[in-house]
Amino acid sequence: MKHFKATLLLSILLFSFMAQAKLSFKWLGISGFVLSDEKTTLVFDPAMTRVGLLDFLPFTTVQSDKDEVDYWLERCGVTSIDAVFVNHAHTDHVIDAPYVARKFKAKLYGSSSVMNVGRGQGLNNDQLQEVSVGGEWKVGDFTIAAFSTPHLPHVLGITLMDGDITSPLTSPTSAWNYRAGETFSYYISHPQGNILFQAIGRVTDDDPLKDLKADTLLLTIANRVSTENLIKRFNTTGAKTVIPLHYDNFFKKMKREGEIDEFWGVKTGEFKESVSKKAAGVKVVWPGYCEGVGI
Repeated sequence: MKHFKATLLLSILLFSFMAQAKLSFKWLGISGFVLSDEKTTLVFDPAMTRVGLLDFLPFTTVQSDKDEVDYWLERCGVTSIDAVFVNHAHTDHVIDAPYVARKFKAKLYGSSSVMNVGRGQGLNNDQLQEVSVGGEWKVGDFTIAAFSTPHLPHVLGITLMDGDITSPLTSPTSAWNYRAGETFSYYISHPQGNILFQAIGRVTDDDPLKDLKADTLLLTIANRVSTENLIKRFNTTGAKTVIPLHYDNFFKKMKREGEIDEFWGVKTGEFKESVSKKAAGVKVVWPGYCEGVGI
Protein backbone atom coordinates (compact mmCIF):
# COMPACT_ATOMS: atom_id res chain seq x y z
CA MET A 1 0.00 0.00 0.00
CA LYS A 2 2.80 2.38 0.91
CA HIS A 3 4.53 1.53 -2.36
CA PHE A 4 1.28 2.25 -4.26
CA LYS A 5 0.83 5.64 -2.53
CA ALA A 6 4.43 6.61 -3.21
CA THR A 7 4.07 5.63 -6.86
CA LEU A 8 0.80 7.57 -7.15
CA LEU A 9 2.33 10.67 -5.55
CA LEU A 10 5.36 10.47 -7.82
CA SER A 11 3.08 10.11 -10.86
CA ILE A 12 1.04 13.16 -9.83
CA LEU A 13 4.17 15.24 -9.32
CA LEU A 14 5.60 14.09 -12.64
CA PHE A 15 2.34 14.86 -14.45
CA SER A 16 2.18 18.27 -12.80
CA PHE A 17 5.74 19.02 -13.89
CA MET A 18 5.07 17.89 -17.45
CA ALA A 19 1.83 19.88 -17.57
CA GLN A 20 3.55 23.15 -16.71
CA ALA A 21 3.37 25.63 -19.55
CA LYS A 22 6.52 25.94 -21.63
CA LEU A 23 7.62 29.52 -22.19
CA SER A 24 8.91 30.22 -25.70
CA PHE A 25 10.24 33.15 -27.74
CA LYS A 26 10.14 33.66 -31.51
CA TRP A 27 11.75 36.62 -33.25
CA LEU A 28 9.66 38.65 -35.71
CA GLY A 29 12.54 40.86 -36.84
CA ILE A 30 13.74 44.27 -35.58
CA SER A 31 12.57 44.31 -31.93
CA GLY A 32 9.43 42.29 -32.62
CA PHE A 33 8.80 38.94 -31.00
CA VAL A 34 6.19 36.40 -29.97
CA LEU A 35 6.10 35.22 -26.36
CA SER A 36 3.90 32.24 -25.50
CA ASP A 37 3.31 29.79 -22.68
CA GLU A 38 1.07 27.56 -24.84
CA LYS A 39 -2.03 29.08 -23.22
CA THR A 40 -1.47 32.80 -23.77
CA THR A 41 0.38 34.53 -26.60
CA LEU A 42 1.81 38.04 -26.53
CA VAL A 43 3.29 39.92 -29.46
CA PHE A 44 5.66 42.86 -29.07
CA ASP A 45 6.54 45.46 -31.74
CA PRO A 46 5.13 43.72 -34.83
CA ALA A 47 6.74 45.31 -37.90
CA MET A 48 7.09 42.66 -40.57
CA THR A 49 6.13 45.35 -43.09
CA ARG A 50 9.39 47.06 -43.96
CA VAL A 51 9.46 50.78 -44.73
CA GLY A 52 12.34 51.45 -47.12
CA LEU A 53 14.44 54.59 -47.45
CA LEU A 54 12.54 55.62 -50.59
CA ASP A 55 9.32 55.45 -48.58
CA PHE A 56 10.44 58.59 -46.74
CA LEU A 57 10.40 60.69 -49.92
CA PRO A 58 7.80 63.49 -50.21
CA PHE A 59 4.30 62.47 -51.33
CA THR A 60 5.03 58.81 -50.52
CA THR A 61 2.78 56.88 -48.14
CA VAL A 62 3.13 53.64 -46.20
CA GLN A 63 0.74 51.08 -44.77
CA SER A 64 0.77 47.60 -43.26
CA ASP A 65 1.40 44.87 -45.82
CA LYS A 66 -1.22 42.36 -44.70
CA ASP A 67 0.03 39.55 -46.94
CA GLU A 68 3.54 39.89 -45.53
CA VAL A 69 2.26 39.97 -41.96
CA ASP A 70 0.05 36.92 -42.53
CA TYR A 71 2.96 35.00 -44.06
CA TRP A 72 5.26 35.57 -41.10
CA LEU A 73 2.65 34.93 -38.43
CA GLU A 74 1.72 31.66 -40.13
CA ARG A 75 5.39 30.73 -40.48
CA CYS A 76 5.86 31.41 -36.77
CA GLY A 77 2.91 29.14 -36.00
CA VAL A 78 0.84 31.93 -34.46
CA THR A 79 -2.83 30.94 -34.32
CA SER A 80 -4.00 33.23 -31.52
CA ILE A 81 -2.81 36.45 -29.91
CA ASP A 82 -4.09 37.83 -26.62
CA ALA A 83 -2.24 41.15 -26.46
CA VAL A 84 0.03 43.36 -28.56
CA PHE A 85 2.58 45.60 -26.82
CA VAL A 86 4.50 48.40 -28.56
CA ASN A 87 7.53 50.22 -27.16
CA HIS A 88 7.19 53.38 -29.29
CA ALA A 89 5.36 54.66 -32.35
CA HIS A 90 7.98 54.74 -35.13
CA THR A 91 7.07 52.61 -38.16
CA ASP A 92 9.66 49.93 -37.38
CA HIS A 93 7.82 49.13 -34.14
CA VAL A 94 4.14 49.89 -34.64
CA ILE A 95 3.22 49.72 -38.33
CA ASP A 96 1.62 46.25 -38.16
CA ALA A 97 0.27 46.48 -34.60
CA PRO A 98 -3.28 47.65 -35.46
CA TYR A 99 -3.72 44.99 -38.14
CA VAL A 100 -2.42 42.23 -35.85
CA ALA A 101 -4.70 43.37 -33.02
CA ARG A 102 -7.73 43.52 -35.35
CA LYS A 103 -7.00 40.14 -36.92
CA PHE A 104 -6.82 38.33 -33.58
CA LYS A 105 -9.22 40.56 -31.61
CA ALA A 106 -6.36 41.34 -29.23
CA LYS A 107 -5.83 44.39 -27.07
CA LEU A 108 -3.17 46.93 -28.08
CA TYR A 109 -0.93 48.36 -25.33
CA GLY A 110 1.33 51.39 -25.69
CA SER A 111 1.74 55.14 -25.33
CA SER A 112 -0.87 57.75 -26.21
CA SER A 113 0.79 57.96 -29.63
CA VAL A 114 0.41 54.21 -30.14
CA MET A 115 -3.24 54.56 -29.08
CA ASN A 116 -3.79 57.14 -31.82
CA VAL A 117 -2.25 54.79 -34.38
CA GLY A 118 -4.74 52.15 -33.25
CA ARG A 119 -7.70 54.55 -33.26
CA GLY A 120 -6.92 55.76 -36.75
CA GLN A 121 -6.59 52.22 -38.09
CA GLY A 122 -9.76 50.51 -36.99
CA LEU A 123 -9.44 49.58 -33.32
CA ASN A 124 -12.26 50.38 -30.93
CA ASN A 125 -11.71 51.67 -27.42
CA ASP A 126 -12.19 48.21 -25.92
CA GLN A 127 -9.05 47.10 -27.76
CA LEU A 128 -6.89 50.00 -26.57
CA GLN A 129 -4.96 50.19 -23.31
CA GLU A 130 -2.74 53.21 -22.80
CA VAL A 131 0.44 52.34 -20.93
CA SER A 132 1.79 54.46 -18.09
CA VAL A 133 4.82 54.24 -15.84
CA GLY A 134 4.07 52.26 -12.72
CA GLY A 135 1.23 50.35 -14.33
CA GLU A 136 1.00 46.56 -14.47
CA TRP A 137 -1.20 44.49 -16.75
CA LYS A 138 -2.18 40.86 -16.30
CA VAL A 139 -2.62 38.78 -19.46
CA GLY A 140 -3.06 35.10 -18.68
CA ASP A 141 -0.17 34.09 -16.41
CA PHE A 142 1.93 37.00 -17.69
CA THR A 143 2.27 40.26 -15.76
CA ILE A 144 3.71 43.14 -17.77
CA ALA A 145 5.08 46.33 -16.22
CA ALA A 146 6.12 49.44 -18.16
CA PHE A 147 9.19 51.62 -17.60
CA SER A 148 9.90 54.90 -19.38
CA THR A 149 13.20 54.69 -21.30
CA PRO A 150 13.57 57.67 -23.66
CA HIS A 151 14.55 57.02 -27.28
CA LEU A 152 18.21 57.73 -28.02
CA PRO A 153 19.10 60.39 -30.62
CA HIS A 154 19.70 59.12 -34.15
CA VAL A 155 22.34 61.63 -35.25
CA LEU A 156 23.93 64.82 -33.90
CA GLY A 157 21.73 64.71 -30.83
CA ILE A 158 18.56 64.66 -32.95
CA THR A 159 15.82 62.05 -32.70
CA LEU A 160 14.04 61.79 -36.03
CA MET A 161 10.24 61.88 -35.96
CA ASP A 162 10.28 62.97 -32.33
CA GLY A 163 7.19 64.23 -30.53
CA ASP A 164 3.73 62.76 -30.12
CA ILE A 165 0.93 61.61 -32.39
CA THR A 166 -1.88 63.78 -31.05
CA SER A 167 -4.84 62.65 -33.17
CA PRO A 168 -5.96 59.38 -34.80
CA LEU A 169 -3.49 58.41 -37.54
CA THR A 170 -5.20 56.90 -40.56
CA SER A 171 -3.44 54.70 -43.09
CA PRO A 172 -1.93 54.96 -45.66
CA THR A 173 0.03 57.99 -44.50
CA SER A 174 3.51 59.48 -44.64
CA ALA A 175 6.14 57.57 -42.68
CA TRP A 176 7.08 60.92 -41.15
CA ASN A 177 3.72 61.01 -39.36
CA TYR A 178 4.74 58.09 -37.18
CA ARG A 179 6.21 60.14 -34.35
CA ALA A 180 7.93 58.26 -31.56
CA GLY A 181 5.87 59.33 -28.57
CA GLU A 182 6.99 57.93 -25.24
CA THR A 183 9.30 54.91 -25.32
CA PHE A 184 8.76 52.05 -22.89
CA SER A 185 10.77 49.03 -21.85
CA TYR A 186 8.76 46.11 -20.47
CA TYR A 187 9.33 43.76 -17.55
CA ILE A 188 7.45 40.51 -18.11
CA SER A 189 6.84 38.25 -15.10
CA HIS A 190 5.69 34.65 -15.45
CA PRO A 191 5.78 31.57 -13.19
CA GLN A 192 8.27 30.00 -15.63
CA GLY A 193 10.68 32.96 -15.56
CA ASN A 194 11.08 36.72 -15.70
CA ILE A 195 12.03 38.61 -18.84
CA LEU A 196 13.27 42.16 -19.36
CA PHE A 197 12.70 43.71 -22.77
CA GLN A 198 15.07 46.69 -22.85
CA ALA A 199 13.99 48.89 -25.74
CA ILE A 200 17.01 51.22 -25.89
CA GLY A 201 20.75 50.72 -26.32
CA ARG A 202 21.94 52.46 -23.18
CA VAL A 203 22.44 51.77 -19.48
CA THR A 204 22.78 54.56 -16.91
CA ASP A 205 23.42 54.45 -13.19
CA ASP A 206 20.02 55.95 -12.37
CA ASP A 207 17.82 54.41 -15.04
CA PRO A 208 14.51 52.81 -14.01
CA LEU A 209 15.62 49.30 -14.99
CA LYS A 210 18.64 49.15 -12.68
CA ASP A 211 17.00 47.10 -9.89
CA LEU A 212 15.17 44.59 -12.07
CA LYS A 213 16.24 40.94 -11.99
CA ALA A 214 15.53 38.71 -14.98
CA ASP A 215 16.23 35.21 -16.20
CA THR A 216 16.22 36.36 -19.83
CA LEU A 217 17.25 39.73 -21.25
CA LEU A 218 15.85 40.85 -24.62
CA LEU A 219 18.23 43.63 -25.57
CA THR A 220 18.07 46.22 -28.33
CA ILE A 221 21.62 46.64 -29.68
CA ALA A 222 21.05 49.13 -32.51
CA ASN A 223 22.19 52.69 -31.85
CA ARG A 224 23.88 51.52 -28.64
CA VAL A 225 26.19 53.76 -26.65
CA SER A 226 28.74 50.92 -26.57
CA THR A 227 28.81 47.17 -26.03
CA GLU A 228 30.62 47.66 -22.73
CA ASN A 229 27.80 49.91 -21.60
CA LEU A 230 25.15 47.31 -22.47
CA ILE A 231 27.06 44.54 -20.68
CA LYS A 232 26.28 46.41 -17.47
CA ARG A 233 22.67 45.30 -17.93
CA PHE A 234 23.81 41.67 -17.94
CA ASN A 235 25.21 42.28 -14.48
CA THR A 236 22.30 44.25 -13.00
CA THR A 237 19.68 41.73 -14.14
CA GLY A 238 21.70 38.60 -13.44
CA ALA A 239 20.32 37.20 -16.70
CA LYS A 240 21.82 33.91 -17.84
CA THR A 241 20.36 34.21 -21.35
CA VAL A 242 20.54 37.28 -23.60
CA ILE A 243 18.74 37.59 -26.94
CA PRO A 244 19.92 40.60 -29.00
CA LEU A 245 17.26 42.49 -30.96
CA HIS A 246 17.07 45.30 -33.52
CA TYR A 247 20.17 44.45 -35.54
CA ASP A 248 18.62 43.42 -38.86
CA ASN A 249 18.19 45.95 -41.67
CA PHE A 250 14.69 47.29 -41.15
CA PHE A 251 14.78 49.19 -44.46
CA LYS A 252 14.85 45.87 -46.37
CA LYS A 253 12.21 43.19 -46.72
CA MET A 254 12.69 40.21 -44.41
CA LYS A 255 14.48 37.36 -46.18
CA ARG A 256 12.43 34.19 -46.29
CA GLU A 257 15.56 32.10 -46.80
CA GLY A 258 19.28 32.64 -46.23
CA GLU A 259 21.23 34.86 -43.88
CA ILE A 260 19.65 37.84 -42.15
CA ASP A 261 20.54 41.24 -43.60
CA GLU A 262 22.26 43.08 -40.77
CA PHE A 263 21.86 46.82 -40.40
CA TRP A 264 24.98 48.77 -41.24
CA GLY A 265 26.81 50.11 -38.20
CA VAL A 266 25.33 47.68 -35.67
CA LYS A 267 28.62 45.74 -35.57
CA THR A 268 27.33 42.39 -34.39
CA GLY A 269 30.84 40.93 -34.70
CA GLU A 270 32.23 43.44 -32.22
CA PHE A 271 29.27 42.79 -29.91
CA LYS A 272 29.87 39.02 -29.96
CA GLU A 273 33.61 39.41 -29.36
CA SER A 274 33.20 41.85 -26.48
CA VAL A 275 30.54 39.73 -24.79
CA SER A 276 32.64 36.55 -25.12
CA LYS A 277 35.52 38.31 -23.35
CA LYS A 278 33.65 40.26 -20.69
CA ALA A 279 30.52 38.20 -20.01
CA ALA A 280 31.63 34.65 -20.70
CA GLY A 281 29.10 33.13 -18.31
CA VAL A 282 26.13 34.52 -20.23
CA LYS A 283 24.48 32.55 -23.02
CA VAL A 284 23.82 34.81 -26.02
CA VAL A 285 21.27 33.44 -28.49
CA TRP A 286 20.89 34.71 -32.07
CA PRO A 287 17.73 33.04 -33.42
CA GLY A 288 16.57 33.33 -37.00
CA TYR A 289 13.17 34.70 -37.89
CA CYS A 290 10.43 32.55 -36.29
CA GLU A 291 12.99 30.19 -34.75
CA GLY A 292 11.70 29.03 -31.38
CA VAL A 293 13.81 29.55 -28.25
CA GLY A 294 12.80 28.03 -24.93
CA ILE A 295 13.16 30.45 -22.04
